[in-house]
Amino acid sequence: MKSIHAPTLFFLFFLSGFSGLAYQVVWTRMAFGVVRNHYPVLSVVLSVFMLGLAVGSWAGGRWIAFLVQKTGFSAAIFYALAEMLIGVGALVVPKLFKLGEHILLATGQTDFIPLPVTLGLVLAAAILPWCVCMGTTFPFMMAYVRERDSKNAESFSFLYLANVLGAIAGRF
Repeated sequence: MKSIHAPTLFFLFFLSGFSGLAYQVVWTRMAFGVVRNHYPVLSVVLSVFMLGLAVGSWAGGRWIAFLVQKTGFSAAIFYALAEMLIGVGALVVPKLFKLGEHILLATGQTDFIPLPVTLGLVLAAAILPWCVCMGTTFPFMMAYVRERDSKNAESFSFLYLANVLGAIAGRF
């Protein structure tokens, strides 16, 4: 990792983990304001968050080599674009939640137990795209590490540690 700016990558992945879990907490709290019954909200937000990470990781790992080859850009550019899109999500999600609240109000589903399907669709539409972007960050950065040092064997655990430490800090 020394040859590819290990402290910088560690810091970036610490911030990525921090912001990812901070988003999850904020989104859950915001969704609690839309629906009075908190249990389905918590379940849906956590499920959509994890689904987005899984889909993003799969898609990012599957497509990054193609994207790099087709465009000639470094994988670091795609990582930066994913992080910028996640930042856009910070501005867009509150508006999408407000729209979702109007949908739930129009269908009369904000009292006691909302229809789980409608709630799931509303929350998924609001946060899934940003969670998918979060999931792409790991394969994108690993592709960058491989660009710089194809023989590197410890990068995954190094970046994962940074991301987990950031996530722990983000929960607080």
